[in-house]
Amino acid sequence: MFSPLYPADKGSCVQLWYHMYGKGMGTLNVYQQSEDGKEALIFSQTGDQGLLWRFARASLLPRLHPYRIVVEGVKAGPTQEGDMAIDDVQLTDNQCPPRGFCDFEDTMCSWSNLGEGVDQGDWLHGSGGSPNPHTGPSVDHTTNSTQGHYVYVDSFVGEWGVSSFLVSDVLQPSTRGHCLTFWYHMFGNHVGTLRVYINNRKMQAGGDEVGLLKWTETGNKGEKWQMANVSVTHDEAFWFVFVYQRGRMAGGDVALDDITIIPGSCYTEPSIDHSDNKGMIVGLAVGLIVLAGIIIFIVLVMLNQNHNKMARNMALNLTSPSLTRFMIHRRKQGRPPLHRLTLRTDVFLSK
Repeated sequence: MFSPLYPADKGSCVQLWYHMYGKGMGTLNVYQQSEDGKEALIFSQTGDQGLLWRFARASLLPRLHPYRIVVEGVKAGPTQEGDMAIDDVQLTDNQCPPRGFCDFEDTMCSWSNLGEGVDQGDWLHGSGGSPNPHTGPSVDHTTNSTQGHYVYVDSFVGEWGVSSFLVSDVLQPSTRGHCLTFWYHMFGNHVGTLRVYINNRKMQAGGDEVGLLKWTETGNKGEKWQMANVSVTHDEAFWFVFVYQRGRMAGGDVALDDITIIPGSCYTEPSIDHSDNKGMIVGLAVGLIVLAGIIIFIVLVMLNQNHNKMARNMALNLTSPSLTRFMIHRRKQGRPPLHRLTLRTDVFLSK
């Protein structure tokens, strides 16, 4: 399928909705084709994407000449179980927002209401204050103004327990997992419950439209935006589902804004400041030197104590009978008396 030929200075982002459902689903490709027929792939999706319409955006490549958009559907095999459809293809002059991020300023991005008779209410695209008194946000989170946009559920629509589903695009598994970050607003006397689930094709095929519960919050949180993070790991393609269950009475709007999905965990280890390493090394060296000095001092004290003990023992031995005989023997030989001797313990002991 070919678009009209566009001038080189027109368009920065192409967006479309697509539906790919069935076991034999093939591949959807979107190309940017130059005037001379050269093509560049700007978007591709393969396989069964479930029963939902999915949203896609693709940034256009720089060009100097007129171009067109080409949409291609590639069949997977001989089976006939797989239909592919596209709708609402649009070319805009605004840059595509980062993948996985939506501030709801222009559209609902890749987030969509579930429909198909599964849920009973819709998430609405809104701005400014809530149409209902004493509930809902007065400003959006992105711009903090009444001109900014968000999505919300009108608590005056439906009955108690009614659920509204908001579904993300299909995400491919990652060994690092994924982090969902979002801002939510739950204000009013009768706010219900907001939950976040992850779902996949296997659970959906088994009749489970919500999947595994990952996060929940209930009740009035005041007139302010709050942030939440949800880390998930999954070994197959999956999607996020926001579910709001209405409270017992009207007067409890809930809103979402600035949703981001990125690969990796929401939680990281604190960074280490390596600039302090030199100071740590110097401090450790000083500490070791002080410790060595203390050990040497203790050894010297112990050696001195041992020396004094030996001297005392020597003094005691001078009064023994054997020493007395030795002194008498010296006098008989005409040697100097003991008080004129200089005691040399090393000579004495050697005798």
